Amino acid sequence: MFKKFSTVVMCIILLLSFAACSKNKMHQNNSEINQTDHSPTNDSTKKFVFKTNNIKRITFYAYYGAGRGSNVPTKYLDEIITWLSSFKIDSDRMVTEVIAPGTNTINVEIEYLDGSVVKQGLDTTVIDGVTYYISGDAPPECYNEIISKINLN
Repeated sequence: MFKKFSTVVMCIILLLSFAACSKNKMHQNNSEINQTDHSPTNDSTKKFVFKTNNIKRITFYAYYGAGRGSNVPTKYLDEIITWLSSFKIDSDRMVTEVIAPGTNTINVEIEYLDGSVVKQGLDTTVIDGVTYYISGDAPPECYNEIISKINLN
């Protein structure tokens, strides 16, 4: 009798864990990040991910955007902006129901001269409620130095 009861309890827990990882929950974090002025676009003439004009500050975060970020030093700002401008939307690679573990572990926060701030992961972006993978050129050498200063505290 105990085996049947524990099996039923395990099945219920498994079903609840699948419900917690539903597509709607997955998009909740990304939909808060994208703002109208600086959000990605799927316009055929502009398949950029990050708007790179009028940037005031860039900060990288690990741990899915938590913790204390690492600001990009002024001497590396142009190099990082050039790298971020290389990111494109992989319109052929929509994210399926479940995003792979580790996706968007690193987040970038961009503050613009007008005071607006955009924070999003470096692996996916949301356009019109659909999540797409994104990709860019290889990061510049200074990137490893910058992210090494990220802290969870």
